[in-house]
Amino acid sequence: KQYKDAFEGKHGVKLGFMSAFLKASALALQEIPAVNAVIDGGDIVYRDYVDVSVAVASPRGLVVPVVRDVQDKDFAGIERTLAELAGKARNDAITLEEMSGGTFTVSNGGVFGSMMGTPIINPP
Repeated sequence: KQYKDAFEGKHGVKLGFMSAFLKASALALQEIPAVNAVIDGGDIVYRDYVDVSVAVASPRGLVVPVVRDVQDKDFAGIERTLAELAGKARNDAITLEEMSGGTFTVSNGGVFGSMMGTPIINPP
């Protein structure tokens, strides 16, 4: 709580677990670029960016907006982007563009009391 309040006071956004999960995912994907790659025809395309899709609740159900360039963001930048996208989802103002192009997906079923989940695979 002490650090959470200090973080919010300094950055104007709440600190949650998702920023740590996204940043850790980005670092791992940069360490093992094949996991962040895509097959395009007969070629493997290695991406030099990490765009993480994050499942968030909306009035219509779960939507999966994309936090772009996670590798370049700090925790505050990630939390700010997540808050903005979640607000748009809650207000039914999120666009298809904001939900397209993720290279990796993180979900948090725990908000619904889930202890298990199904992986989300981004199609090539």
